[in-house]
Amino acid sequence: MKEKIDQYFGITKSGSTFKRELTGGVTAFLAMSYVIFVNPIILGQAGMPQDAVFMSTILSSAIAMLVMGLWARFPLGLAPCMSMNAFFAYSVVLQMGKTWQEALSTVLVSSILFILLAISGLRSTIIKAIPVSVKQAGTVGLGIFIAFVSFKNSGIIVPDEGMFITFGGFHDPNVIIAFFGLTTAAYFLIRKNQYAVFLGMIGAAICGLFIRFGASMDWFHLSESVVAGLPQLPSGSPVVLPTQPMQSMLDETFLVAVTTLPKMLSADSIIVILTFLFLDFFGTATTLSAAATQVSDIKRESFEDNKRIYSADAIGSFVGSIFGTSSLSTYIESVSGIIAGARTGLMSVIVAILFLLSTFFYPVLSLVTPAVTTPAMVVIGIFMMQNITSIKWDGGFEEIIPAFLTIVMMPLTGSIALGLVLGFLSYEICMIFAKRFDELPPVMHLISLISLAYLFTL
Repeated sequence: MKEKIDQYFGITKSGSTFKRELTGGVTAFLAMSYVIFVNPIILGQAGMPQDAVFMSTILSSAIAMLVMGLWARFPLGLAPCMSMNAFFAYSVVLQMGKTWQEALSTVLVSSILFILLAISGLRSTIIKAIPVSVKQAGTVGLGIFIAFVSFKNSGIIVPDEGMFITFGGFHDPNVIIAFFGLTTAAYFLIRKNQYAVFLGMIGAAICGLFIRFGASMDWFHLSESVVAGLPQLPSGSPVVLPTQPMQSMLDETFLVAVTTLPKMLSADSIIVILTFLFLDFFGTATTLSAAATQVSDIKRESFEDNKRIYSADAIGSFVGSIFGTSSLSTYIESVSGIIAGARTGLMSVIVAILFLLSTFFYPVLSLVTPAVTTPAMVVIGIFMMQNITSIKWDGGFEEIIPAFLTIVMMPLTGSIALGLVLGFLSYEICMIFAKRFDELPPVMHLISLISLAYLFTL
């Protein structure tokens, strides 16, 4: 059996070993595992049942990684993407006013389109049509947007009549929890520890438990409502059969995306679908580029132009929408498994198995509050912010203006879609002003027309 597994995955051929694949799988799981607890919190703010999202997150991620490992045979992990669950909850549902059921339908349609584009090869044509500055600015804007939302949810920033927003103050224990978690994550980031995100959340949870204990001992005088929002240990065993979240998923989110498909023909729905498609495209492309730099004996093209990898990504989003979660994408954190020595799809299979085992730790969700997730959200924002150096700041104002608008309008308007639309339109207009209209590919004109149509729906 061991020899057959070796031959199927090409472990020895790739210069790896079973031990390295196992080590890489465990490493990638620990680096990615925060999504299991963060995703239900984010989508819960859109009105989705958190226990159902917990289960759908795990199942869809596991299936996607099994496809990646057994079919594409590449060492990459997939799970609901932080930028796309933020877009799902805060832009599509809370800002645009769509129901979470309709939002799931947009994920379903975008995943089907992604599958078709990945198989046909049109994906590459579309990616090349969108200017680099707008692509990178979109990633930067998303990073700022995600950090902004996490600061708001943890109480670090609050509404203010004079200045619109202001610092929430350390009288709120959630602000202390969030900053303690951020400090913990910062320490491990600086020490180049690949578990920095996970450890930041652990630090925040421990801080929250200490404050809860202090309140119960009358060390701190906090209201009952404040104490109720603090992290708490599971009331029973932390390990249980996942019957409740499984039943919740089957009753409340499973196949819901199919029932609202008829509403997907509106202009705003089409924009949402295309935005999910755009985010998935470039999120995966960025991860594959990072992964390629860690494997010197595999050509970059083997990652970036591999149709099976993109197809596995799209299949994951399709399965996720059926079960009840936002779009899945290839995780940059899973590259830590490659750094640890993994070289084959066996790593992805190991991560999938570990995800499935985590279903038994459902009660641990009581430890995860918005303040506890702040380190994860902010660190992801920091990673995405690094793309700002890839923007062509010396390429003339026809590059600078669209990039600036894309970056600032996402967090200021609370709409990821609007930021992208303004970036696309302003790029086309600025290129006309610069007398460079003939440099624009036909696909870019189509994207601009769709963007213009979206503006008229607002």
